[in-house]
Amino acid sequence: MITVVGMGRKSGDLTADGRDAILRADSVVVKSAKTHVAATVAELRDDAVYCDDLYESAANFDELNLAIAARLNSRADKNVVFCVVGEGADDTTVQLLDKVNVICGVPLYSAVTGSKLAGGSVLYTAAELISAYRVLPRPTVVTCIDDKFVAGEVQLKLSEAFDPDSETVFCCGKQVKRIPLSELCKQRFGYQAALYVLPKPLTERQTFDYYDCSEIMKVLCGPDGCPWDREQTHASIAKNVIEEAYELADALEKGDLAHVTEELGDLLMQVIFHIQIAENNGEFEASAVYSGLCRKLIDRHPHVFGEVKAANSQESLSVWEKQKLKEHKIATVTENILDVPRGMSALMRCQKVSSRASKGGYEFESIEQVAQKVTEELNEFLSADEQNKAMEGGDVLFACASLLRLAGVDAETALLLSTEKFVRRVTECERLLSERGQDLKAMDARQFDDLWNEAKRNVG
Repeated sequence: MITVVGMGRKSGDLTADGRDAILRADSVVVKSAKTHVAATVAELRDDAVYCDDLYESAANFDELNLAIAARLNSRADKNVVFCVVGEGADDTTVQLLDKVNVICGVPLYSAVTGSKLAGGSVLYTAAELISAYRVLPRPTVVTCIDDKFVAGEVQLKLSEAFDPDSETVFCCGKQVKRIPLSELCKQRFGYQAALYVLPKPLTERQTFDYYDCSEIMKVLCGPDGCPWDREQTHASIAKNVIEEAYELADALEKGDLAHVTEELGDLLMQVIFHIQIAENNGEFEASAVYSGLCRKLIDRHPHVFGEVKAANSQESLSVWEKQKLKEHKIATVTENILDVPRGMSALMRCQKVSSRASKGGYEFESIEQVAQKVTEELNEFLSADEQNKAMEGGDVLFACASLLRLAGVDAETALLLSTEKFVRRVTECERLLSERGQDLKAMDARQFDDLWNEAKRNVG
């Protein structure tokens, strides 16, 4: 039988029950001779076994804990007492033992939390926090902050959920003080070091994550939220998604990272908004969106999560397309082109439709052939009557988009670049006209050409 005795955070914390267990034990194992536990046990008996030799030989803490557990289990046929720092049950080695009786001591975190933990508090050892998948902005206790390296990792992990100036209570030995989270690395550390951090009120925080965004949207769309937000439907804000996506694309094109950050947030807000509307209407839960996305990413990457091979990006894209056709049960070219959303911009949809049709065999033999088609469609447009000009003009644009696609150029990007170039030149012309006090409408064709060519030289 293994009895774990929690020895508290300092000498004098040993309980009467813990003392009796140590005195009656056949064998006493102490985790480390370098703690106050060793001195307390030495006052009671002189035959304790220490585990410092395992600390020296273990490559990491996982290996250490397994080795200590093995030493304890080898003695489990006798009345064995295992003496550890702190409360006892929270010790990392104890958690590896199958059947134990724990005599609890004073927790390591008692000095920073006082007599009562805040509701919803989360307890970590430093090692557990550092390896945690995600840290929540909840009252958080961290113990066993052994050195500055560990403290740096703890501070970095906590910064995912807490502002740098979040007030914490820190203790090491007898010293207990309040410090901002950003000052943690500047403290003295040891096996007794512990930290307690409380989140700021929501309205005062500067550090948030995706789940905070979701919670804020729940408030806005809730009974006491924003009247406008509560009134919205999927249809009423549908166009906003397109608008925000274009604004993001513009920021990405400009390489304006501050703007990119803002626009990514605006686009994410639209996603969260639609999810919240759906939840309020009982249409679907947020988990359906996340699950669908993750399942799609896994299923469409069998070359990553399965046995399919893809040596380069082109092969990867081909695998993705094949998986997509399989998921959508698309078997014909017609089904494939009808699957292209009508909500896309006309030019983007044109590219998608022609690209999918080309994979089914509807393709020009060469760039020269499609160039001839552009000329042919242009001539038809020039000779068309008013009733057919729109259709013939569309044919010209479709042929031009096909020409660019066959040349490996994205038509949407090409047109955006040309439009921006035109805007730059017009802006430069206006600057030159204003500078010289000239009027564009008073210029003849030659003067206009001179002005335009000068603008081209200036701004490209």
